[in-house]
Amino acid sequence: METHLKNALRGVLTGLLSAPFITLFSNLVTWANGFNSKHRYLILLLPVGSLIIILTYHLLGYQSKKITSMAITQIHYAEDGNTSMKGEGRISVKMAATSFFNSVLSHFLGASVGKEGVGVQIGFSAASFLDRAEERLLGSSRRDYYLMGGAASAFSALFGAPVAGTLFGLHIASPRLARFDALLPAACASFSSYFFSQLIGIHVLHTPEIKPLDLTVENAFIVLLFAVIIGIVCSLSCKALEFFKEKLNDIYPGNEVVKAVIPAFILTLFSVLIYLSKGHFLYNGLSIDLISYSMFRAAGFEDFLIKLVMVLLSLAAGFQGGEVVPLLVLGATFTSSLASVLNLDTAAFSILGAIGFLAAGTKLPLVTFALGLELFGYSEPSLLFLMTSVALISSGKTGIYSHQRIY
Repeated sequence: METHLKNALRGVLTGLLSAPFITLFSNLVTWANGFNSKHRYLILLLPVGSLIIILTYHLLGYQSKKITSMAITQIHYAEDGNTSMKGEGRISVKMAATSFFNSVLSHFLGASVGKEGVGVQIGFSAASFLDRAEERLLGSSRRDYYLMGGAASAFSALFGAPVAGTLFGLHIASPRLARFDALLPAACASFSSYFFSQLIGIHVLHTPEIKPLDLTVENAFIVLLFAVIIGIVCSLSCKALEFFKEKLNDIYPGNEVVKAVIPAFILTLFSVLIYLSKGHFLYNGLSIDLISYSMFRAAGFEDFLIKLVMVLLSLAAGFQGGEVVPLLVLGATFTSSLASVLNLDTAAFSILGAIGFLAAGTKLPLVTFALGLELFGYSEPSLLFLMTSVALISSGKTGIYSHQRIY
């Protein structure tokens, strides 16, 4: 009982400490996107923004880019039986603050990135702070529980999804494991962060309610085919990002400035050309409106391709934020375009595609299944589960979290 109480307290403290900072971050990102939408000339400053980000990492340490991989590695230590990791790979508040600033700047200038990646880093930082405090005060701690609680609290608050947040904390490092030993601290962190962030007014993604597909043999077969295609397309998209980064390294080895500024210049030029062609900048920033557009107006394949190029260029230029929201947008636009060609329900398939694309990219099918229920309100669980499972299987090993233990 004493151990359970201690773990519950660890989770609650992690959630309560993370929530205010994640709320501030989410609301600032929303403000930055709104400000950019009213002052689109800021997109011309994207190359300057990439230089500023390089400079901040140069001054404050490039380790700030690696918070997520550091945290996942530390969770692996505990899985391997090493729960005493004193002073090893500490995640500092300064590292999260660097990512916080760079992410808000990225959205302020119109880079095509998400927000959950840095949000999770903020959760990891808060958890690491509490881990150090307990270690100094009591002489013992469970860093893996704290870190999983930090991931859970961030995901829960950012998406208003406490169940998905709990599962995210448990599975982010090792989707192949069922870390039920950490269920209590992760759940306490997730739910306390959710309630506190809602109380103080966090801005989360909202999508219109839709009527889900009925569970029929025909719909199950179509969803199965869509899931296979989505998994393959997502895998190719992730590989394209790796390939693009490798090519930049081959052309400009060791020159961080040039590797960042060139994609930023191309991103600026591409954004202007798209505006001249289509008359809008929907592909810059979070592009949340593209999800609703995909649901009710039917996106075209060019919407998917343009958004993909925007994301590739933004990440290659060093802009910070995350990949979860871009994956949702990519999945919605791609599936909407495919559904419209086949004269299918674009609203339902856009949501299924968004969730399937996310499952394939994160390798977290249970997390994305819960997210579909909580965030998108997709109330037919069987087809949703089929989508996340098959999309994961068909996507192979390539995903956005390079340090995961998948198989």
